[in-house]
Amino acid sequence: MKHGCCLIMALFVSPVAHAQQIDKVQPIGAARNALLCKSRGIAREVAATARDFVTFRDPSWTVLTIAQIGAASADAVTSLNNFHNCSSCSEIGVSRFFIGRHPDAHKYIIGGAVEIGVEAVAAHYFRKHGPIRKWYWRPLWALPQSFSLYEHARAARQNAALDLR
Repeated sequence: MKHGCCLIMALFVSPVAHAQQIDKVQPIGAARNALLCKSRGIAREVAATARDFVTFRDPSWTVLTIAQIGAASADAVTSLNNFHNCSSCSEIGVSRFFIGRHPDAHKYIIGGAVEIGVEAVAAHYFRKHGPIRKWYWRPLWALPQSFSLYEHARAARQNAALDLR
């Protein structure tokens, strides 16, 4: 009985051990370029995103990005109008950590460009490199941009509804 168990174990373990892939260790020189490879990959993705945005290659992603830019612009304009009319008003929410409590137009422009740029590149990457044929992935790539679009539109509506006189 003992020998039979050893034989069965040997028969089950040998194909598993044979199927494992053994990768060679990378040379030392290849590890130094790891940081450059990541930055090159990010630069390539930013370039591909800009190319697809300008040439309108992916209409659904481009329309979503344009809508996000419009909502963020409306939010910034209504916020700036409120700050000009009310000197004691201040920015609330998470954005105050990045742009300050009483921001100027250039802070809104820089903050919005960084926010929209990061979200657009991430959505473009997920749309192009994700499991496109999976049913759950089709709407999932648009979630970050959609949440940002909703929040900017809600904030713009709230800013426009304030009566500061």
